[in-house]
Amino acid sequence: MTQDENLRDSVDSTEAAVSRAEEARRRKASHARSGEAEVPPTRRAGFHPLAREPKSTVQIGDVRYYDGAELSRPLETPPRVRAIMLAAMVVAAVIGCLFLGRYFDQIMNEPIRQQQTLQENLAREVSYDFPLLSSLMPLSDEEIMTALTDAGYTLYERTPVGTDPDGGFEVIKLPADVSLEEAGLMYVQGIDKLSAGDAVKLLKGAWTLTVSRKAGDDMRLRYADFASGTIEKAVQGAMQVEGLENAEVTDSGVDDSGNTYQAGVVSTDNGTYNWRVSVIELDEVYDISGLPNTAFYVGIRFTAQA
Repeated sequence: MTQDENLRDSVDSTEAAVSRAEEARRRKASHARSGEAEVPPTRRAGFHPLAREPKSTVQIGDVRYYDGAELSRPLETPPRVRAIMLAAMVVAAVIGCLFLGRYFDQIMNEPIRQQQTLQENLAREVSYDFPLLSSLMPLSDEEIMTALTDAGYTLYERTPVGTDPDGGFEVIKLPADVSLEEAGLMYVQGIDKLSAGDAVKLLKGAWTLTVSRKAGDDMRLRYADFASGTIEKAVQGAMQVEGLENAEVTDSGVDDSGNTYQAGVVSTDNGTYNWRVSVIELDEVYDISGLPNTAFYVGIRFTAQA
């Protein structure tokens, strides 16, 4: 190597050393001027559930650098988030299974349950305990209610005594196995809105007595007959209930409303009364799907002769 080459290498080394020293001096001067020193990494406030590590920054001189470690982290869901997502999926699956179970149960099993309830209520042994209208005809409204109450009936007053200025009232005798509260809810809901099973439960063993005083003494007894099986037997059964088996029949047939009826006059110790028994299919009165086609609606009417 020549002397000139050695000289150039020495100059280059000197210049490099000077450059490094100058860079260090500038950096030191910059720090001194700005009053800032290298700051440790700063963390962001709060916790980000999707980040493994909080972001940090490094400041060198006037320049602030973000930590690039987050850019190189694996793209995977944190364990805590995975656990939350898994729990949410399990809860959604359970709710979905319950919903589907109830839906298919409603479609497949509800009709079977309703039919079973209907048959159970039809098979109930309940007594009607019909009142004898001819014995009630001479009594006042208050006396009739006292007699019914003393008989131990569970009564639901639809039109209480004393509320009609013309006199009269309406009362329902409930089945022995149906409470007043339960019956009240059913009547408020409306018989037409009940299932066939609930309607039979409410109607079997029940009757409605309506007393009117507007145009003379008039009493009507109405009930549902689930036992007779035919209209003819239902008519004969109603006549037996009121002691009319041997009463004079002056008229019979089918009226304009479709009722099969018999009518006549009966003389008792309390007076002479006009009577009428009428029967029609129960599903002609109540629009309830599933009612037995051998169920009938029976009406018995007594009026005082003028």
